[in-house]
Amino acid sequence: MEIDNLPFKVIKGVPAGFIGDYGIVADLHFGFEERLNSEGYNVINKTEELISEIVALKTRKLIILGDLRSDFTEILPREGSIIFNALSRLASVFEEIVITKGNHDGGLSKLTSRLSNINLCMEFTYNDVGFAHGHALPSKKFASAVKTICFGHLHPSVVVRDKNGVVYKKDCWSLFDIKLPKNKYGETTLTYGVAFPKFNPYIGSTDIIRKNCLMKYAKLTRRLSTDLIIF
Repeated sequence: MEIDNLPFKVIKGVPAGFIGDYGIVADLHFGFEERLNSEGYNVINKTEELISEIVALKTRKLIILGDLRSDFTEILPREGSIIFNALSRLASVFEEIVITKGNHDGGLSKLTSRLSNINLCMEFTYNDVGFAHGHALPSKKFASAVKTICFGHLHPSVVVRDKNGVVYKKDCWSLFDIKLPKNKYGETTLTYGVAFPKFNPYIGSTDIIRKNCLMKYAKLTRRLSTDLIIF
């Protein structure tokens, strides 16, 4: 896939995509501060800041590509309060919110079911573009209905060196060619994959792509930093 053929729009400096009436973000990890503080750190709650950045996208609808939560364990009262308040705020702004369930999102349905305009699902399709978290292989029905899958999970970044020789990471979109095995899927239309940058700037990223799940069948072709520089 060429950069010019991305199925969604991007804006320089914004780690989000735009398609139709939807804004698209990945890997919010609400409540990440709680885990750090339990380990002895003193991290100020960043939920309001993240919500403000999402609202600033100014779209009618929202797609969240999984890992709304940060923790893996049962949702405890403190975390549940943070997440539900965040969801309530977002649900009051956006007409519709689609959350493709991630590997961190266990128990989330107990909260989303209380808000009528939130759809928690494993996969979502808009025209011929599919959306998922990316930690699991796509279903056969999904792989036969979409041409491109947009996903999170990887927290992708690219390592760059500036003119002074300083090496640092930049969050990026990663573009892939996808070739699913015919013995498992038969003929499918799924051809391309786009891994979204994490929306939460306070969690880690990596330029390493581990060859598991969907990535076993993906070949990296390009990286596009959030500054819209192609690598």
